[in-house]
Amino acid sequence: MRFRFAHTQAFVLLSTVLLTVLCMGALNAWNLRNGFSDFLASRDVERLEKFAALVSARAEVAGGLDALAAQGVDMHVLLHEFGRAQGALPSRPLLPRMIGSEGGFFAPPLPPVDSIDAFKDRVALYAPNGQPLLGKSLLADAAQHVERPVYVQGQEVAVMHMLKLKPVPDDVEAKFLTSQYQSIIIVAGVLLFIALLSALWVARHWVRPLIEIQAATEKIAEGAFGTRLSTNRSDEIGDTMRNINRMAEGLNKLETSRRQWIADMSHELRTPLTVLRGEIDALIEGVIAMSPQALFSLREEVRQLNALVDDLHLLAMADLRALPCYFEDLDAVALLEGIVQRFALRASQQGLTLQLQSKPEAPVQVRWDAKRMEQLLGNLLDNSLRYTDAPGQVFVQIQSDGDQVSIIVEDTVPSLPPIDLLRIFEPLYRADPARGREAGGSGLGLAICQKIAHAHHGLILAKASPKGGVQFLIELPSDGDKEA
Repeated sequence: MRFRFAHTQAFVLLSTVLLTVLCMGALNAWNLRNGFSDFLASRDVERLEKFAALVSARAEVAGGLDALAAQGVDMHVLLHEFGRAQGALPSRPLLPRMIGSEGGFFAPPLPPVDSIDAFKDRVALYAPNGQPLLGKSLLADAAQHVERPVYVQGQEVAVMHMLKLKPVPDDVEAKFLTSQYQSIIIVAGVLLFIALLSALWVARHWVRPLIEIQAATEKIAEGAFGTRLSTNRSDEIGDTMRNINRMAEGLNKLETSRRQWIADMSHELRTPLTVLRGEIDALIEGVIAMSPQALFSLREEVRQLNALVDDLHLLAMADLRALPCYFEDLDAVALLEGIVQRFALRASQQGLTLQLQSKPEAPVQVRWDAKRMEQLLGNLLDNSLRYTDAPGQVFVQIQSDGDQVSIIVEDTVPSLPPIDLLRIFEPLYRADPARGREAGGSGLGLAICQKIAHAHHGLILAKASPKGGVQFLIELPSDGDKEA
């Protein structure tokens, strides 16, 4: 039989309760056995103090002990009055009502044992000089006496003497302790039964969601990424269930992206291969005459296919590990000026204007990978020049605050909807059919830009430009080789 978490939890709870009850029962039993006589003696002294206080109060009201005696109040009357005040006759033992004594949980105290208690025969009132005043004469052995003063108007006028209790007979003590042990056993049994019920409820309450989690994770492991757990718990188990839901949702998105990636990649590869195969077939069949122009067309298709494969390889490397970069100290302004100058002629040929504006006067010293940054900025400028309507403008800016460098590339119309701006860095994502393969490019340039920015511990964002087109914002640390 498999030992489940519910069994373990119930066993631990029951064991803890059992150990606690046994320890408490053993401690109580030990205290009862070793402190029973001391308990009776302390209660006897307490009773003597109460009786002395009663005598003091009666004498205070009467005007003194002599006046109290003149009123006919003797020890018997005082004891009788004390018995009524305590709820029992003085001759009755004032033992505590213990749970589990004979007759049930709410039984009266044990029967009186006059030879042991006999409070009325063990007390007497003496004058300060030792003369008996009220009650029977007691033994002369002072070591057997307990004394408490009696005050009238703040003056000690008498001393209440009480003989100490005789040792409790073994049979009486054994009978009392047996009843207490029985009570402890009964209480322990009741507590264990309650603990058993509580353990079963707690185990089911905590284990049921764990069983649901187990079933859900098995389905997710088998590929059922649409599996979801429903819970309104606010504890750690509820957090775990919600995390599993988020994990399943993430895996579902990842699987959808993977399938879309395969479909897009096959489509991107199929198009140039189809064109290439058609041209080769036309050459073989003689539809197209062999000429330098035909070979040039074939070379362009191969070049485009090779560029696509290179971009796919670079992106795959960036996904497997951090994009390899070789950092060096350089001037970011000089780097940007060189890239802008390289694209200026192409912009002019397309009827566009490319400007570098708002550049710092002093050099901006950074530690970047020059080739990767040329690739990043080149892809952005290529994208802007490719899709900006002529006559239009493309602007490049660079700003630095010491530890952080910002580069902005923005263009004029047309722009993109906000939903496309959020997905523009996804591999092979085409924001607009007009911005398709016919316009050139592999569809991976912006995804590669994002990987390069991340490799430099920075970020790149796309948003609508105030100039009517798209604005790309690059935020990079001046030391790209050092994590923030």
